Amino acid sequence: MLAIKGLTEDRFKEIIKENLTPAKAISSPQHLKGRAAALLQIDRAFNSPGKHIFIYGDRGVGKTSLAQTAAIIRQSSDADPILVSCGSDTFLTTIRDAVSQAMSSNPAIQKSVSHKVKAGVAGFGYEWSSSLSRGVVPTVTSVNEAVDLLKFLGECHSREPVIILDEFDQVADDKQRKMCADLLKLVSERAKVRFIICGIGTSIEQLIGAHLSAGRLLSPVEVGRLTHDARWEIVQRAAEALKVVVAQNFITRIGQISDGFPYYVHLTAEQMFWSMFDDPIVCGHCFHGHFAEGVNRAISEAETALKFIYDKATQKYRDDYQEVLWALADQHLLCRQTTDIYEKSYLPIMAERSGRTTISKKTFSGRLNKLKTDRHGEVIIGRGAGWYEFRDNVVRGYVRLRAEREGVKIGAEGFA
Repeated sequence: MLAIKGLTEDRFKEIIKENLTPAKAISSPQHLKGRAAALLQIDRAFNSPGKHIFIYGDRGVGKTSLAQTAAIIRQSSDADPILVSCGSDTFLTTIRDAVSQAMSSNPAIQKSVSHKVKAGVAGFGYEWSSSLSRGVVPTVTSVNEAVDLLKFLGECHSREPVIILDEFDQVADDKQRKMCADLLKLVSERAKVRFIICGIGTSIEQLIGAHLSAGRLLSPVEVGRLTHDARWEIVQRAAEALKVVVAQNFITRIGQISDGFPYYVHLTAEQMFWSMFDDPIVCGHCFHGHFAEGVNRAISEAETALKFIYDKATQKYRDDYQEVLWALADQHLLCRQTTDIYEKSYLPIMAERSGRTTISKKTFSGRLNKLKTDRHGEVIIGRGAGWYEFRDNVVRGYVRLRAEREGVKIGAEGFA
C-alpha cells in the first residue's frame, strides 16, 4: 500500500511517530511547540541557586511534555532525568521511588552507588549501606532521611540531576504537602538535586496550600492552552515531513477542534494522515474525506475515560443533552453565562440541525443544572448566578470532536 507517493509503510510510520505523539509526552525542544517563553523562564529560574520549578495547568495541556523537555535541557549529559509519579501512599515513598528508578535505569549509577557506599562516602549506617550496595533503596521514614538520600544520589547520579515529580495534585493530604515543602527547603540547602513538579490546578497556592514558606524556592510556571500558531505548526510540520499538502482550512479546523489541547491536535492529525495513507488512490493532497475520516478515527482512538464521561452525560431518555454540551464547548471562554451560551451558541447550533426540536431557554437552563449532577457524571460545574464551565477542560476537545462528526462546527468564533 503506497497511497502517499514515495513512502513505504515503514517510512510513513517512522515520520508519524517522530512528529505526532498523542499517547506520549514530548521531550525534545524541536517538537515542543508554543512553549518557548516557558522554557526560557525555567532556564532562568534554574540559574538561581536552590530554585525549583512548579508547573501547573489543566489536565492534557502539556505539563509533562514541558517538564520533560526542560529536564532534558537542564540535565547534564552523563545521565537521564528522573521521572516519577506522585501516586504513592506517601510523599516519602515517592522520593524513594525516584531514587530507586534512578539506580535501576543506569548500571553505571548503581556501580557508582556501590563504590561510594563501600568507600564509606555516604556515611550511612550498616543497614542502609548494605541495602544500597545491593541496589535496594531502603525505606525512608523522615524528611531528613529523604534529604540525605537525595544528597547521596546527587553525588552518584550526574553533575546536575533533575527529578520530575509528576501528578502532584494526587498528594491531597495536607501533611504530605508539608513534607514536600520541608524537603524542598532542606534540599535547596544540602543537595544539588533540582526538582520540576507538575500538577493539575489553577494556581500554585491551590496545590501547595498553606505551605507557601517554600514559595521562594519555587518558580511557578502556568501552562495554558496552545496558541493557534502553535497548533497549526504541529500539523504543518508533520505534513512537510510526509511531503503532502494540507489546506489551511483543515489545519485551522484541527486547531479549533483541539481547543488548544495538544492531545487533540496530535490525535486528529495522526488519524487524518493515516486516512490519506489508506486511500486506495495515491494522493499528495489532503481532501475533505481524509479530514472527516480523521475526525471519526480520532473519536474511536480517544481516551476511554473521555468517551465514558461524554456518554454518561448525554445518553439519557432525553436526547437533547448533546447539543447543550456542544453549546457550552463553543467559543473560547471557559466559563460562560446561561444567556450567552443559549443565544450565541445553542440557537445557532440548532439552526443547523434539521429535524431537531429546539428547547426553551428555561429547559436549557435545567439541562445545564442536571449536567452538574452525579447522574450525568458531574461533567460541568456551576460558578454561581448562571455561570457554567466544564469540570475538566480537556473534555471540551472531545465534545468538539463529537460535534464535528455530526457536521456541527463549534469553536470557530475566532483565534485565541
